[in-house]
Amino acid sequence: MSDIDLIILVSYICGLFAIGMYVGLRENADDFLVFSRRAPFILVMFSVVSTWVGAGTTVATASSGYAKGISLGVTASIGGLIGVITAGLFAPTVKAFGDSYGAHTIGDFFAIRYSRASRYLAGSLIVLVYMLLTAGQLVAMASLLKVWVDMRLEWLLAAAALSTVVYTAFAGIKSDFYTDGVHFVVMILVFFGVLTPAIMNGGGDLSAIKKLPPTFFDPFAYGGVSFFVAGIVFGVGMVFVTMEIWQRIYASSSATAARWALILSGVVIVAFYVLSSLIGMVARALDLPVSNPDLALFVAMKQFLPKGLLGLGLAAFLAVIISTVNSLLMVVSATLTKDFYQPLIRPEASDAQMLRAGRAITFLVGVLAFGFSVLFQSVVVLTVNSMFILLVLVPAIMGGFFWRRSTSKGCFLSIVTGAAVTFIVTIFRPNEAFVPGFLASLLVFVIASKFTAHSPNENVELLSKRKL
Repeated sequence: MSDIDLIILVSYICGLFAIGMYVGLRENADDFLVFSRRAPFILVMFSVVSTWVGAGTTVATASSGYAKGISLGVTASIGGLIGVITAGLFAPTVKAFGDSYGAHTIGDFFAIRYSRASRYLAGSLIVLVYMLLTAGQLVAMASLLKVWVDMRLEWLLAAAALSTVVYTAFAGIKSDFYTDGVHFVVMILVFFGVLTPAIMNGGGDLSAIKKLPPTFFDPFAYGGVSFFVAGIVFGVGMVFVTMEIWQRIYASSSATAARWALILSGVVIVAFYVLSSLIGMVARALDLPVSNPDLALFVAMKQFLPKGLLGLGLAAFLAVIISTVNSLLMVVSATLTKDFYQPLIRPEASDAQMLRAGRAITFLVGVLAFGFSVLFQSVVVLTVNSMFILLVLVPAIMGGFFWRRSTSKGCFLSIVTGAAVTFIVTIFRPNEAFVPGFLASLLVFVIASKFTAHSPNENVELLSKRKL
């Protein structure tokens, strides 16, 4: 790496941290968790794109493009676009619930609609999944650094984790929104203004990929037809259990702002999926020195970007990953703080105590995520196989909002059964395990709700309160 590239990269990261720390000095607990519910439309859209476009969208999609071609990118693009639009249509319902009950997490919904037991169960599952997703982002960050720095991956993971975790623990979600605005601008400029032209020129206007085997252009190559169909269908279901989307809806200044921020972000997100797949395929077609498919994107950058622009490109990818790590850590931190710490340890916690607890928990979560990243050093495995586990929460969430017959017992049994089936089937069929897991949770939820009575503490009238 040249001196000018290093200067650009270091300057960008230092500036980013300075913005985050400055905003963090001026926030309270509600700012830390949901921006005090006053985030403007433009910041919400920037944050949705910056959070969604993480290692799963870029590094993992390019890795799959290098190994198997367009399949994962096509599936993710279609599912992502439909999913984000669906989230936009669902946003007013979530926003009305959040404003009416002062909610901060998905666990708040389970506690208010069903029971505290379902809150703890759903919260535990969310914490596990988001820890794995955070670990995937840290692996991606270390992979980026490894292309330029001759160090063991474990040391790079430690450095990446420590710097990002300390920053996130102090800054919170309010700072995340502001820095996401910076990330968004840099990502767009670098990906579409610099990297795309460089890759196309290096790949002969993408003509190089024509020599790849026909399987690279098969949309079913990654996991077969079943994964393609299920990935799109269930990808839509994922928006109902993606807590960073709930957080951004809660944080929005209005339901309209949340809806349009989500819908408009979909087009931008799809463009990143397409570009990442093409970069991986170009790297494969040109026989670039890629020792690990997870490095395909970064090796292509090193190959095609000139001095100066390379530093900006590195800054953009670090922005992508840091932004997503921030959001994922905040999901786990908010869940542990609001769904476990406050109700179980300190019900009467003051604003200052909640803020201190949130920061401490964020730091501890980051350390644990680093441990996961050392154990599972594959971006694709961590992102693809962990994200669909939360689908078992979908029946209880949709039933809780729209089906009055839903009961707390049905909710609890549905989550337990669905999670158990998913984990068991993962041993034998990891790419399709979420399908039987979801179907089991849906079946148990409907049957159990039909044959059990409402508990005294259930809030069945949630459905009729104000805009709900």
